[in-house]
Amino acid sequence: MSIIETLRFSEVSRKSENSTPHILMRRRLLSALDEQIQGANFEAAGKHFYRTVEKTVKNAETGVSERRTVERPLRNMWWRSNDTVMLELRFGNRVMKVGTGNSIVIGALENLVPVLEQLKQAVQNGELDEAMKATSDSRKRGRKTGKPVGETAAPAPTVSKSAAKVVK
Repeated sequence: MSIIETLRFSEVSRKSENSTPHILMRRRLLSALDEQIQGANFEAAGKHFYRTVEKTVKNAETGVSERRTVERPLRNMWWRSNDTVMLELRFGNRVMKVGTGNSIVIGALENLVPVLEQLKQAVQNGELDEAMKATSDSRKRGRKTGKPVGETAAPAPTVSKSAAKVVK
């Protein structure tokens, strides 16, 4: 028996399994929720959380671009309103519509990490796929015309040169 005959094969490829749009959106939101959990833990301890980001910087003397690791403050998804912690689940720079409202009432700061963990589990289970898709679609709308994707703005009317001249 040859070695190839002893192996098990499948039709699933690495690229198709990991690059579907909803899987990529889930990964992005899970990554953001992980950062929010770290930031909430730091805030509960009375510290500030900084995330590390790689940035391309052009050296002024040599003109060569180089990659540097810089620290950026975390943009919190939560805030305090009248001694109550509130949370807006964000996908990119848009607020996700989850449930019946825009924000989730957390209460005390101690409840923030468990709620973020619950949201993380909901994302892993696929419960927020529709909300992510709706938010993603709203981000794809035309910037200049304000029309949804797929609709095209009517072209501007053209004026012939003879009509454009003004007779005095």
